[in-house]
Amino acid sequence: MTGFTPITGHCQCGAVRFRVTAPPVKFYHCHCSMCRRCHGTVFGTYAVVPRENLVIERGEDNLTTFESSPGTRREFCKSCGCQLFAEEDARPALRLYTPATCDGWPGHAPSMERHIFVGSKLDWYQISDGLPQFDEY
Repeated sequence: MTGFTPITGHCQCGAVRFRVTAPPVKFYHCHCSMCRRCHGTVFGTYAVVPRENLVIERGEDNLTTFESSPGTRREFCKSCGCQLFAEEDARPALRLYTPATCDGWPGHAPSMERHIFVGSKLDWYQISDGLPQFDEY
C-alpha cells in the first residue's frame, strides 16, 4: 500500500502511547480461547507489523507482560489493564498490536482481514461478515 499515514494509539488511561509507521502485513480476528479471555470479547483483533514500524512513544516502563502460551507474550498497561501488543518467538521480526486502541484507521486493505482459530469460537457466536475463516494462524 502506498500513501500510508502513520497512526497513533494508546491504552485506556493514556499512560502508554504508541505510533505505527507502516500498514499491517496481517490483520485478523482470533477466536482462540486465550484471545477471547484476554480481551473479554468474542474474538481478539490484531494487526501485525515489522517490529521497527511500531514505536512506543511513552510509557514503555508501564507495560507488563503475560506469557499466555509458550513463546507468546501479551503486553498490558500496568495501570488500566489494556492489552496493547503481543510478541511471538516464532516471528521475532514482527509485533502485534490491537488496532481498536488506535486513534485512526490502521491502513490495512480490507481484503486482508480474516478470522483465525474458528474451531475454538464460542458456540453461540455466528460469524456472518463474509470474511475468510481458518482453523489456524
